Amino acid sequence: MTALYYLGRFGQLVGMWILLVDVFTAGPLGPNPRLFAVGVAVFLSGWGLTRLIRRS
Repeated sequence: MTALYYLGRFGQLVGMWILLVDVFTAGPLGPNPRLFAVGVAVFLSGWGLTRLIRRS
C-alpha cells in the first residue's frame, strides 16, 4: 500500500512538472492544450491514487 501511495505522489510531481514546462515554454499563443491536458490528467490521477490509498 505504501508503494502505491508514493506512486501517486510521484504522479503528482510529474504532472506538476509537465504543467510547469508547458507554461514556461509557451509561445505567443499560450501553452499547448494537449500537453496541458496531459499534465492535468497525470496530476489528477496521482491525486486520486493517494486519496484511494489513504481511505483504505
